[in-house]
Amino acid sequence: MNIKNVMMTLIVFAVLSVSTVFAKTGKTRPPRKTQRVSITLTKNGYRPESFRLRRGSPAKLTFVRKTDATCGQMIVIPAYGVHRDLPLNQPVTIKFTPRKNGTFNFTCGMDMLRGQIVVN
Repeated sequence: MNIKNVMMTLIVFAVLSVSTVFAKTGKTRPPRKTQRVSITLTKNGYRPESFRLRRGSPAKLTFVRKTDATCGQMIVIPAYGVHRDLPLNQPVTIKFTPRKNGTFNFTCGMDMLRGQIVVN
């Protein structure tokens, strides 16, 4: 085998090795399933008042305000920059992907009604 053939063989081997590494680290993971939570605002507050989400998986939180007897005309999730109106009896869906572990509050616009999102 001459030097030209040896060099060509090494180049082909290197290209195949790099391709294999990229193939293994690329999009081989299945897409993460969207987490869905429905939260109802009643005269007694948010139900559920607290729930868990997996970090790194997309989430859809659907809020429905069922009462006019509270100050809950808005939902605020400060850690995710959410400030949304909650019209009476109309679902409002908030989409985001939790990126950090921890406990994050959600409140009404007056910060009187409170709930928590636990991410881990």
